[in-house]
Amino acid sequence: MTPRSLFLGACVVLATAVCVRLGFWQLSRRAEKHALHAAERALLALEPVVVSESLPEPPPASGRRVRVRGQWDASEHVLLSGRTHLGAAGVWLVSGVRLPSGERVLVERGWLAAADSRTARPPRLADSTADVSGVALALERSARPTAWSELPSDAGGRLWSARALDADSAAARFGGGLAPWIVRALPEGVEAAGASRPGGDPGDAEPIPEPYQVPDEAMHLSYAIQWFGFAVIIAAGSIALAARRRAAPR
Repeated sequence: MTPRSLFLGACVVLATAVCVRLGFWQLSRRAEKHALHAAERALLALEPVVVSESLPEPPPASGRRVRVRGQWDASEHVLLSGRTHLGAAGVWLVSGVRLPSGERVLVERGWLAAADSRTARPPRLADSTADVSGVALALERSARPTAWSELPSDAGGRLWSARALDADSAAARFGGGLAPWIVRALPEGVEAAGASRPGGDPGDAEPIPEPYQVPDEAMHLSYAIQWFGFAVIIAAGSIALAARRRAAPR
């Protein structure tokens, strides 16, 4: 056997071993994600935490269902840019709910159509009662907070555009007494006055809440199968090629 053949054989063995190792790594990741997602689903299955007087201590765990009752705060709104719904461009509308204690909870109310993925007109909020069911999510701090810009507003309060929410930027605009978590409103948790339709007038429509789903682990199994498949192709193809060369007349 020539040095070249030995070198090529070693490369085939190494490549096959790497693919097999990556396949088993994806299976281990699948097992880890399965345990994590099972815990998230168990958390979602618990009775919701009712927030109706003041912010609870300790705060609800991220991923726990909550029900927030208070008054909608029309003084500040945030449009989270670059969100889509059924393929249509738009924004997510974030508004505050003021509790009897004076503290506030931010609520991701849902999607509004916006042709430029940035500007939309929130529905007007009078001093109306808020009763929102959703999922509590931690309002994280960011080492590099995204810039907020103020938009023209005819809704009676200030309107901001941001790419994402972070704790420091939100506290700077909404002031003290802000919950360190937000609520992702669920479709069944908000009574909408109307249905928002892609291409319609966003000022005449209510935001569409997005479903909250715990992901599954199917992609890791798919990746594992792909890596094992690559290993079979490399090994079997190399063996077939070597056999063909040996059988070829010299």
